[in-house]
Amino acid sequence: MKHKTNQTGMTLIEIMIALLIGAFLLGGVLQIFTGSQQTYQMQQNLSRLQENGRFAIDFLAHDSRMAGYRECLTYTVPTPITGTNDTGLNSSDTITIQLSTGACGASVLSTIAYSVQADVSGQPALFVKNDAAAAQALIEGIENMQILYGVDTDADGSVNYYVSANNVADMSKVVSIRITLTARTLDGNLTTIGDGRIRRDFTTTIALRNRLP
Repeated sequence: MKHKTNQTGMTLIEIMIALLIGAFLLGGVLQIFTGSQQTYQMQQNLSRLQENGRFAIDFLAHDSRMAGYRECLTYTVPTPITGTNDTGLNSSDTITIQLSTGACGASVLSTIAYSVQADVSGQPALFVKNDAAAAQALIEGIENMQILYGVDTDADGSVNYYVSANNVADMSKVVSIRITLTARTLDGNLTTIGDGRIRRDFTTTIALRNRLP
């Protein structure tokens, strides 16, 4: 009697089917990995954008509220707040704040200036300049800053209208400012629009405490 032998190994067709199934599985894994990486990059950039915008607004609000502050009441602050219109990077505005610190007889006039400039990496950033020191990059990713000045024409402590710096006839009548910052993501290729960056506007209105009655 002849003994029937069992088949061993795999045929070429079976190997090709196994390779094809493996390629499909590997492609799915790579697609999931790529999607997760893109989602992480997007979330990371959006989170940093929100933080940059919020911190920039906080710094500007804190210093703007100090405009015209006098630790010694007999001392006069010459120009508590001034600004320029569309003179910075990307036609951004600038703002300069003055305050006085120190006891009477030893008062020191401090000047704080904010502007939008390009940092060492070429990214737009919010810069701050304290007194005679060189301007320093404070918050990265701030692309534009627009400031409107609230003018009180009847001295009742309420704003009658908001205008840009070049349209303010008398800065001593400014009692509040409205700041709008445009922040952008540091990375590109996040969208299919324009340069692939995401942008958000952050707006706040700040009362100048030392100008209010």
